[in-house]
Amino acid sequence: MPQHLMNLAQKPLIRLMSLWVKPTVLPVEPASLIDPQAPVIYVLESGGVADATALSVIAERTGLPAPLEPIQYGDQSEPIRLSVLQRRPYLFARRRKAMAPRLTRALHTATRDYPGELQIVPVAVYWGRAPDREDSLWRFLFTENWEIGGRTHKFFTTIVHGRRTLVNISQPLSINALLKTETRPELLERKLFRILRVHFRERRIASLGPDLSHRRMLIGAVVADKAVQKVIAEESRTKSELAEQGNSQELSPESKTDTPNPKLLQKHLYRAEKYAHEIAADVSYPTTRILHRLLTWLWNQLYDGIKLSGVDRLKSVADGRELVYVPCHRSHIDYLLLSYILYEEGYSLPHIAAGINLNLPVVGGILRRGGAFFLRRTFAGNKLYAAVFNAYLKEILQRGHTLEYFVEGGRSRTGRLLPPKAGMLAMTVHAYLRNPRTPVVFVPVYFGYERLLEGKAFTSELAGNKKRKESILGLLGTLKSLRQQYGTVHVNFGEPILLNDLLDTEYPNWREQAVQLDRPEWLPPIVDQLGASIMQTINLSASVTPISILATAALATAQGAVSQQELERQIRMNHQLLATLYRTSNVVIPPLDPIDTIEHAKRLGFIIQRKDDIGPLIFIKRGQSAPLTYFRNNIAHLLILPSLIASAFSNSTARSTKSIQELVQLAYPYLQEEFFIKDEASDARIVSTLNTMKDMSLLESTEGGWRRAPAGTPEAISLLHLAASVTPSLERYYLTIAILEFAPEQSISRKELHARVESCAKRLALTHGKIEGDLYDKHLLKTFLGTLEQRHHLREKEGFLSVHADLEALESKARTLLQQQSRHAILNAAMQSISQISVDS
Repeated sequence: MPQHLMNLAQKPLIRLMSLWVKPTVLPVEPASLIDPQAPVIYVLESGGVADATALSVIAERTGLPAPLEPIQYGDQSEPIRLSVLQRRPYLFARRRKAMAPRLTRALHTATRDYPGELQIVPVAVYWGRAPDREDSLWRFLFTENWEIGGRTHKFFTTIVHGRRTLVNISQPLSINALLKTETRPELLERKLFRILRVHFRERRIASLGPDLSHRRMLIGAVVADKAVQKVIAEESRTKSELAEQGNSQELSPESKTDTPNPKLLQKHLYRAEKYAHEIAADVSYPTTRILHRLLTWLWNQLYDGIKLSGVDRLKSVADGRELVYVPCHRSHIDYLLLSYILYEEGYSLPHIAAGINLNLPVVGGILRRGGAFFLRRTFAGNKLYAAVFNAYLKEILQRGHTLEYFVEGGRSRTGRLLPPKAGMLAMTVHAYLRNPRTPVVFVPVYFGYERLLEGKAFTSELAGNKKRKESILGLLGTLKSLRQQYGTVHVNFGEPILLNDLLDTEYPNWREQAVQLDRPEWLPPIVDQLGASIMQTINLSASVTPISILATAALATAQGAVSQQELERQIRMNHQLLATLYRTSNVVIPPLDPIDTIEHAKRLGFIIQRKDDIGPLIFIKRGQSAPLTYFRNNIAHLLILPSLIASAFSNSTARSTKSIQELVQLAYPYLQEEFFIKDEASDARIVSTLNTMKDMSLLESTEGGWRRAPAGTPEAISLLHLAASVTPSLERYYLTIAILEFAPEQSISRKELHARVESCAKRLALTHGKIEGDLYDKHLLKTFLGTLEQRHHLREKEGFLSVHADLEALESKARTLLQQQSRHAILNAAMQSISQISVDS
């Protein structure tokens, strides 16, 4: 049948089908990809009326050229602008690996005498978005890439998934660009065919994920892994009663034999399978669809919206690479939110590492079918479990599944990033090194909330109460929170970290090193560097929320009370300062209005307004200081350098540029470690920040340096409030150093130091209104002590800590960063704490 008659027959059918087919398109505005002046030929992967219908619906909706309309370029005309890379075969027909005639004619025309541009636009249509599953009846009937009886299959998938279809329109391929690399038509044809075939395959994996092997087959592959079999064999050679009880503790050589015990071999094989079942995800497409609908409803109930940034950075690395999402961990919502966003953006769902504490009755099964795999908090003392988990991670990586896990290990209770844990990172890198086929890319993700579902629990824990164990009752208790408002969620994809690039930088000869079952000795430093890079990139991808800016301003005030006028000025100043300092970075700083921000915080229940004879006052609501501290800490790292500069004027009205630089550079390395800051405090960067603060009238330049605004002026008050952002960390350092210096020689251990700092923090919270969590946090104190040791200011001998003589000189200079009242209160608490040691001893 002639093509124009086929078009006439297809168009009514497409019109009819479009009443049912309601596809989603990515990107949302595909017309922006295409040059309207150049002719367009769409290329479908496998064709068919159904795919043409989906594309036609999208073209009409978004203003794209209609795919079934004629096209003219040069002396060549075509009845439609739609081509197919590979036709879907009839029953038992073999797929032909040849270019479609319409594309072939386009290439021949371009190589002869057509001077203009011609755009080849790949279009992938996914009906239902379910990955293939081996040995699955669902796959046989209704999923993509079914080979037998293609047209019959397409009919059923259109009926079942017509309203759950994704149309992914890619960046056009330029014929002129291809002609620069090859002019012979037959070779150009092969090249374009190869480019399109690879593109569609990589796009399919990025959007749907690889084939989902039957869970039983995956578990079988895990148990058969060489490392797992090695541990099973080792533990089956023992005669010890310890092994009879299934314990994997290291056994003495005399308790082992050369020949595996068949009984024990079977026992440990069963244990390995049991561990694999405990760990493995069981992804279910019906569950995914139900969860998508449920989460859409939930977000509408909880949040004013989800603001997404940095998707282009994800798109730049999504195809042809193994993605590992490494978000910061603020809330249990993180798991669901990232998967939801990836699904909405057209990417395959990741396999998510979740703590075994979430494997609750009913809930655990749902999470497992949504992509979660579970791991125990510790692998210590159980070599077989560790081997099985490593083998599972290796299998899902090598099969091309995307991964997601939280390198902090647990949720941050303070709003600061926690130090990265090396476990999952080391296992991922080791798994890649064993088979470095598909490049691995780590994608840091920042979550910025304005209120947390776990807010009350976190506040209780910060007050010193014991952490509550997850339970069904606890989960049901959170349902009451659905009636409350939680503001807007901000999500930002950071700059991807390419593992190969890191390996090339840190260990250039890694490709020549054969890596098998055991981790190489050179791996730990690289994993540490990777963890630090992830944390730094997350912080460099922060989203500044209105609540975090308000919290920074409100907590800088005495007793949490301030005039509304002053609070508005401080919010405006913080926002302007951040927007100026980070205008060329990946930090997201949306525009805001101070009055709207205050009203927003009132609606979320953080502050209240009262009036006196002078005007309106803003107070932090009772019990809301801790939650606001959490959100202040989310962005505290962004203000470290200007806050340090502001602190340099806490006890001085004027300073030289050199003295400011010296003072800032004394304290900055410790803050850099605590807040995972990548950039150094170079002389040039300090001067640049000083000039920014001058432009905002926070400082004045003089012939010899810099001067703060006159006392009592709004600018002087703003400078004082800006200094308050870094004050909690400086006070913690000062308290720790004071206790170390006051303690007699050989009298204070690391454990005792933690106890003394904690007791002083509690005392200062009672006597001076300090926030206890600001002055003592075990993770932050550990980091600070580590930095002191690295810089040779602190040493440990026979279990006791002692300071180097130069630390006292450093402390005498750095103390001027704190106000005198704070220093005296801290010194007094430290001396009383040390005198208690003498009494106790």
